Amino acid sequence: MPRITRILVVALFCVALAIPAISSAHPGQRGFGQTFPVASGLCRHAANGKLPKPLESSSQQVLAACATLRTSFTDAVNTYNTTVGPLKQQAIAALQSLRQTCLQARQNHQQGVCKAARQSTRTTIQGLIAEVKVAGQTYRQSVEAARKTFWTTIHGLKGGANQPTDQSTVPVPTTPLPSDSQINNP
Repeated sequence: MPRITRILVVALFCVALAIPAISSAHPGQRGFGQTFPVASGLCRHAANGKLPKPLESSSQQVLAACATLRTSFTDAVNTYNTTVGPLKQQAIAALQSLRQTCLQARQNHQQGVCKAARQSTRTTIQGLIAEVKVAGQTYRQSVEAARKTFWTTIHGLKGGANQPTDQSTVPVPTTPLPSDSQINNP
């Protein structure tokens, strides 16, 4: 096989591997490995049968703790997305309704109608932002609880007491909602 063909095959293979990762990424959201860098490394080593010597005898328990951590993280992400998705759609619909109302108000020379709709939309979106913040706090609490449970389990295993842990700072995923500038200039 010519060298250029091999290079193209390898390049296509790399692109094929990257596409699922790119398509599953959400702006402002960190994946499992980024949220739990130390734990995910330990889980990867456990899955590959290359745990640190002190933990080798507890490999099954480590694998079980890893599965629980991954499930808890996935559940937290899914709950957040399920909660926030409809809120984002409501915000977009409110903004679209505002645009239609203001367009009609301009055509009818009734600027007061647009002003009232703008204030109503602002109130609606502020309420949705508050709900998104609550969903973010719930996400953070769920992920933090999963992190604590995982490391309590690992540190309780034979040889696990001195394992380094992940930081307890869990960022909340971001969900962009319409801003005041979009409300002011429908």
